[in-house]
Amino acid sequence: MNAYVFLILYIIFLWFATKKGKVLCTINLRKQKKINFFIALAFFACFFLSSVRDKSVGSDTINYIDYYKKVGMLSWKGFIRGEWDNRYFTTEKGFMVFEKICGDLMIPTQIFIALCAGIFVYGIYKLSENYVKESVLLATFSFLAVGAYLMSINALRQGVGVGLCYAAWVELKNGKKKRFIVEVLLACTFHISCCVFFIALIFEKISAGKRKALILTASSIIFGTVGASVLPLVLRWFPIYSDRYGHGRWKINEANGIVIVWGIVIAIVIALALKENWRNKENHIDFEIMLFSLCYVCINIIGLSFDGAQRLSMLFQPFLILLFDKSCGLWHGKAKSVYTAGVIAGMLLLFIRASSTAQYTYLPFWA
Repeated sequence: MNAYVFLILYIIFLWFATKKGKVLCTINLRKQKKINFFIALAFFACFFLSSVRDKSVGSDTINYIDYYKKVGMLSWKGFIRGEWDNRYFTTEKGFMVFEKICGDLMIPTQIFIALCAGIFVYGIYKLSENYVKESVLLATFSFLAVGAYLMSINALRQGVGVGLCYAAWVELKNGKKKRFIVEVLLACTFHISCCVFFIALIFEKISAGKRKALILTASSIIFGTVGASVLPLVLRWFPIYSDRYGHGRWKINEANGIVIVWGIVIAIVIALALKENWRNKENHIDFEIMLFSLCYVCINIIGLSFDGAQRLSMLFQPFLILLFDKSCGLWHGKAKSVYTAGVIAGMLLLFIRASSTAQYTYLPFWA
């Protein structure tokens, strides 16, 4: 059976077995904390599938394995002196230090892949565990379909950075601003694109309101259409990426059915903007989720004409998990059940379609 189909069936079975995701378990650390059993086991399954994949799964996985072996062979003295001379892919030294430490500890390549997958999945798990309120099943399938899961299989290094950013954002929402800054800076040493995540500090300060949400929605769409001419000016501050992106070196994917997702995201944002009680300060986090989701749409629109830009959307994709979950609250009674079931079905179809492409054809490493 196809591994992705098996994952879907496992998650559905788990949902029923945990009384539709309502079973909680209590752990004792410094203080008692209740963990949603369904979310924990569902995300662990996603992690497991990613961590035991063969080197052929994901177009760049085999390259990361090759770089990992070569960096591990360097001496620390040679590493610090730069004797690798840009031969081992990355311009961000944090990831190379991570590779070197793992190499010195003689960690097998498959465990190294698992560590990278674990950091990514854990960051999104923390986001979901803390902020999913309406439907844990919808949130889990949203993670698979539009939450950057498949992209993390291909973009290993960026996936680590994204995982660190989302773990940091949860800390920010808990009032730990300094920890957020430190963790995002660490993420930048794995992938410099993570620097855009500091926009979370700006979003936190923007006062929420219906009019402001609608204006920002329109602005994001407009910027998406003209951003391809502005992005080169921004990339001038990052010479490596200025040379790498926007020069036809990356394939620009056709929009196709994903435009429907963009339209749905914008529709949900507008609906939430009109319905939400923005006088309640507790709803400000919903406003931030809306803004992050608009960033995702905006960057994807830019990516239609500026190759490589679409990879930046990975930093905002996981917020769609919370946006779609929040959208369930726009409905009531039977209409809510029908809407939730429809979104879940749509996410399943999107995930199956995306995972059926050649680069994600699944094989375990022992095959």
